[in-house]
Amino acid sequence: MMTREQAIGIVNIERAYQDRTYNPNEELSSGRTRADRDKDVTSHLVLLQIYVDKAMVDWNVAGDNRPSLKQIVKIAAIAVRALERAGGSEALLAEGLR
Repeated sequence: MMTREQAIGIVNIERAYQDRTYNPNEELSSGRTRADRDKDVTSHLVLLQIYVDKAMVDWNVAGDNRPSLKQIVKIAAIAVRALERAGGSEALLAEGLR
């Protein structure tokens, strides 16, 4: 098992990877840029679902936690990215979660 600090550290490594491979000005087939699309929480939810599905398949195929845990790190990083980029997320700082 790892500590919370180690878990957050590995998620930060994945977030850095995502930022290195991300071009916010890339134009999508919809005519919007990635940066524009990221303001909508739906795009993040779709990615989260895709990686949850991958984690389940990986566990089923491998019968081992490790492949699924790699997907879970990606899921955590995508969730962090949603908080960073989706419109309205800054309100959570003032409103809190409960």
